[in-house]
Amino acid sequence: MQMPQQEQVTNISANAAIEWVNGRNENMHISPSGSTLTFASSKSDITIFSRIDSARNGSCEYYYSEQSVKTRIQVCENGEVTLIVGGKVANVGMLAKFEE
Repeated sequence: MQMPQQEQVTNISANAAIEWVNGRNENMHISPSGSTLTFASSKSDITIFSRIDSARNGSCEYYYSEQSVKTRIQVCENGEVTLIVGGKVANVGMLAKFEE
């Protein structure tokens, strides 16, 4: 699988993307420490997810949306991503990190 090249999204330098099962691709920036995931779909629509350090489950990490605490993302080491809204799975996909 060839990795996509890094892309500029608004003022955020995207270094990864999620390909959701519904066919949508969403660029994002993973902080160097891995503690935040930043999504920018437009200049005014930026969503930041922060890692929940105490919620690691095996090879998966959990992040919560700073705008809506009931929205969470689970990211597993194998690249599997699950979007959880209000305790229910809203979407699943695969994470791909860009080559630098």
